[in-house]
Amino acid sequence: MNTNVRLKVAYKTPQSLVGEYTRSVGLGGVTLETRRSLPLGTRFTFELHAGGVPRPVEVLGEVVQVVPHEESQRFLLTVRYGVGEDRSALDAVLQRIYSADEHSGLRRFPRLPLYLRAIEAAPLSPSFVVRDISRGGVGLEVQAPSLPRQVKVGTPFLLEMDFREGPMMLHGEVVWTSTVPRKNSGTVAPGFGATFGRLRPDMQQRLEGLLSLATLPPVPWKARVSFGMEAVARMP
Repeated sequence: MNTNVRLKVAYKTPQSLVGEYTRSVGLGGVTLETRRSLPLGTRFTFELHAGGVPRPVEVLGEVVQVVPHEESQRFLLTVRYGVGEDRSALDAVLQRIYSADEHSGLRRFPRLPLYLRAIEAAPLSPSFVVRDISRGGVGLEVQAPSLPRQVKVGTPFLLEMDFREGPMMLHGEVVWTSTVPRKNSGTVAPGFGATFGRLRPDMQQRLEGLLSLATLPPVPWKARVSFGMEAVARMP
């Protein structure tokens, strides 16, 4: 029985690779359906390839649960993720993304592609997905047919995440909103962007750690958003 499994996954762009990397690592693991069972402790190495990037980014995994699916005669494997010690391939992908942003001249700050779910404490609030982040701000997608009423240009905004070193609290204000059709679908994808205000040194340090994917929050990654007076009241 092979207890070391290597899987290759291809992405069209470095941006899509990093987006999937942050989603997967942020969740802490993945569930795979297989035709045969594997022993607990089986090691996985996921090779993430992207066009234009010579070396794959590797994500390590270990099978921590095996559940038989009687109807399909298959098995559901829960694989817990771990980050490899060699960061050189990941750093090369990040550098390629940041260099492309800098050369384009369209943005003041290069953006990190991100896939991170966020919630708001307000009752009946939709969920959000952080799609990208930079030293200057953040872009989010709203998981609802339309933007919440409180999301307007000029509204105070706060994004919070818990790190082992303490909370990261990024405050600012909404600077744009949009509603665009989803690809190959009749639905729309509301979104908005916010710029950050003057951050405290400890908050800047945690943001830099996230942008380099060097200092990461405990899994599963969780984010919270606040708007208006609620955001102002919680700002550091």
